[in-house]
Amino acid sequence: MIVYLVVCLFAFFVVYLLIPVTKRWAVQFGVVDRPNARKIHQYPIPLSGGVAIYIGTILTLFLFFARTSLHYVLTWGGLMLILVGLIDDWYKSKGKDFPAWPKLIGQVAAAGLAYVMGIQFFGIGHFWSGQGLLIFPEPLALFMTIIWIVAFINMINFLDGVDGLASGITTIASVTLFFISIFKLQYDVAALSVIMIGASLAFLRHNFYPASIFLGDAGSMFLGYMLGVISLYGTMKSATFIALLITILVLGVPIFDTAQVIISRLVVGTPIYKADRRHVHHRLLRTGLTQRQTVVVIYAIGLIFSLLALSILFFVE
Repeated sequence: MIVYLVVCLFAFFVVYLLIPVTKRWAVQFGVVDRPNARKIHQYPIPLSGGVAIYIGTILTLFLFFARTSLHYVLTWGGLMLILVGLIDDWYKSKGKDFPAWPKLIGQVAAAGLAYVMGIQFFGIGHFWSGQGLLIFPEPLALFMTIIWIVAFINMINFLDGVDGLASGITTIASVTLFFISIFKLQYDVAALSVIMIGASLAFLRHNFYPASIFLGDAGSMFLGYMLGVISLYGTMKSATFIALLITILVLGVPIFDTAQVIISRLVVGTPIYKADRRHVHHRLLRTGLTQRQTVVVIYAIGLIFSLLALSILFFVE
């Protein structure tokens, strides 16, 4: 456990020290989120938190652990998303909309890299026990892998709308994944989980209301990518109904938020990728809650989902 603590603290301090540097860079090049009718902040905020999280995460990985396919997937797949996200953030800072298709292509490429490196859906077992694995044909395995990872990339991206929300929920999910991986003796997944905990907490120190820095699309997509890849590599390895249920509960907040947003957008006939104010945090803010209260309520929901996931793991599996 001492090793995990050291790794977590190292990731925390690297990201914490990098954030002021990336803030200055973002301000210098004008990569900032400017207030508008849909935004709730009052002044421009640097969109460079994702760069600090990416560098801190990858540096920790390569300093403390042997090279594996998982590390290379996070490094190069993550870099694709950081670059695409930074372009998108630059467009936003200029009041322009970056087309959805280039972002989707980058997301699919990053997910495809995971598949090529062996992080994928191989098949599915019996509804309950997982016995008698049904092996997916390669096209289906590729499709399922891409859908899974791209979904998580966009779920965290959608969730990132209130100070401290995406990074806080990522922290809660990462803590839960850590306990699950320890229970399953998946120590590589546990190590990645504590890196995410340290990096997310360091960012949260600067991002909780009132935020002085945002993730940007680069950061939210990278966090979503990590959660998608780690969950697929770890909790979904057993390919059972219980494993799927546990994973859904661990990431219940972004899954629920994305589902209700997509449904509501389809009902009114707007594109599902079109930003609006239909997210759970927007709905809570409209009830009169402050930003802090809204985030705390959603944190509490995330904790409940995580406790349910751990209960199922400990008492059913």
